[in-house]
Amino acid sequence: MGDVSLAAAEYPGEGPPVVLLHGIGSRGVSWWPVIDGLTPFFHLYVLDLRGHGDSSTPAAGYDGADYVGDLEQALDGLGLERPRIIGHSLGALVTLAWASLHPARAAALVLEDPPLRTVPRTLELFDEWIALAAMPPAAVAAIYQKRYPAWSAEERARRAASITGTAPAVFQEARARAERTLRQQGEHLVSLSRRLPPTLLVSGDVTAGGLLAPADADLFAATVPRAEVVQFPGAGHSLHRELPDEFLAAVVPFLQAAG
Repeated sequence: MGDVSLAAAEYPGEGPPVVLLHGIGSRGVSWWPVIDGLTPFFHLYVLDLRGHGDSSTPAAGYDGADYVGDLEQALDGLGLERPRIIGHSLGALVTLAWASLHPARAAALVLEDPPLRTVPRTLELFDEWIALAAMPPAAVAAIYQKRYPAWSAEERARRAASITGTAPAVFQEARARAERTLRQQGEHLVSLSRRLPPTLLVSGDVTAGGLLAPADADLFAATVPRAEVVQFPGAGHSLHRELPDEFLAAVVPFLQAAG
């Protein structure tokens, strides 16, 4: 992919290919709670986005178009013609932007809690992520222990390693342009989405940390002809980790039904 190399993990399974894209400050291994539930039905390809995990970390180049170009080249490199794609947060925005440009290339999409237009909360999160990413992993894990006592020590360590292992420019560039462009980007993406393949929009609860406002989910459902919306009251932003069984119950039948 030019000067950028993306890390990909393959999980051979039964059925058609599914590509999974993680959120900002995370990495492909964040999908581990649902891998075993997906492989009986699908052949999985789990990517690390640029600046994350084991992928290249260029000093700059974290615009939406950069991520979209990476996804396009990754699909070409893997020889995937009509995959199903599951994207979380940033990964959902990348998936949505890519599919808006190439509506015939994907069989179906699952968009997990994308922050389409929730600018104030998103900016707060960028500030928090920038601060956390600059800390030692042990310090971040200690913060997570107080904030999320239900997480296991392994989960705290995994998430701390993910955010501290993300290229600082990922957060810095995103924060610098978010206030100026995020709302317009969300509205623009929704306007481009009328030709999308079947799309499942999965949202959490904004009162519990979800980033997809109910009004935005309603707008998406009203705008995109083949869209379905599943909401999880009381759940936060990372549904596949918080409620893996419920997430799978919604996602697997939807992807199986896609042509």
